[in-house]
Amino acid sequence: MIDKLQRKIFWIIQISLTSIILAVTILYSILSYRDFINSATMMMDRLTGDDGKRIERPKELREQIDDYGVYRFSIDNNSKIFRESNSANNEIRDYAIKVSEKKAQSGIIGKYIYKVRKLGNNETSVTLMENENIVFNIKLKIIFSASIGIVSIIIIYVLAKKVSKTIVKPVEETLENQKQFISDASHELKTPLAVIEANADVLEDKLGKSKWITYIQNEVQSMNKLVNGLLLLAKMEDATSNDYKRFDLSKEIKMIVSVFESMAYEKQIDIITNIQDGIEFTGDKEDLKHILSTLIDNGIKHTEKGKKVIIELSKEKNEIRLQVKNEGDPIPKEEQFKIFERFYRVDKARNREEKRYGLGLAIAKKTVEKYNGTIEVNCRDGITNFIVSFTE
Repeated sequence: MIDKLQRKIFWIIQISLTSIILAVTILYSILSYRDFINSATMMMDRLTGDDGKRIERPKELREQIDDYGVYRFSIDNNSKIFRESNSANNEIRDYAIKVSEKKAQSGIIGKYIYKVRKLGNNETSVTLMENENIVFNIKLKIIFSASIGIVSIIIIYVLAKKVSKTIVKPVEETLENQKQFISDASHELKTPLAVIEANADVLEDKLGKSKWITYIQNEVQSMNKLVNGLLLLAKMEDATSNDYKRFDLSKEIKMIVSVFESMAYEKQIDIITNIQDGIEFTGDKEDLKHILSTLIDNGIKHTEKGKKVIIELSKEKNEIRLQVKNEGDPIPKEEQFKIFERFYRVDKARNREEKRYGLGLAIAKKTVEKYNGTIEVNCRDGITNFIVSFTE
């Protein structure tokens, strides 16, 4: 849970700040590009006399047109040049025709900066200015801003990792203290419960059976069940062992199902199995036994007399799917995502009578997650279906 929380915080920080960095980088690049282009087109207008000032250009200024490599073209709607600068070559003419067909009024093509103006009489005026320095500076500035953006994203990645760890550390410590408390309290409770149970048995031997002693014994058994469940849950959360073995899962599930046949018979419930043979699994048999036992026990206890519980096991490609279905009252939709929480019970009154504390499904989920699997429930057409999936 802590790892998931940390990953979630990390991605929130990473995506948020990366989006801001990308937006700023792109905006800066666009503005820099426009600034360079505007400066260049203003220079082109000043040199060619297209800046709106009806004055005679000095000879020195007119000569700068050749120095800057400025070329002017007049192009008709059929992309034919009918007026051009004397020094234009075929490459420049091709560029002029290409930019005359563009929607943009200014920009860069090759090593030239261009400006396009739509005139009357189906005429387009194209001005090209050769300036490798300006084009190089534009590209360099864009590359520089992109590099800064990439470096910033890498820095954000490192910082997000550290910040996410720092944020979840208090939560991790709180959960660790909570788990330790549950484990310690459960262990401490086992001794007085054992003493109470032993003394109740002694009283029963000396005084004979009585409803008072029976009450004590029943509550002790109930408390032992709760304590064992808490210890198992704490153990699952701290599980780090990977001492797994390969075994025949199909055969193991058939054996587990057979244990519940008498329980189902007493409630007049049919257990139907559809188990694919030869499916193997790498893990701990006790873990799989606990998962399936919890789901079958849950299914039988929530199935009405005369109905059935269906256990299915199949494998498709690398996915092993275990399903336990039962006919009975559906779990309300708003409750379905809560039933795997510890101590959560849909029917609180009924579960209290049956001494059920809402730990079984929570432990089953932890066990499934131990193998990087998933467990979910859905209710449809009067059938509640618990689905466990493992990927090998």
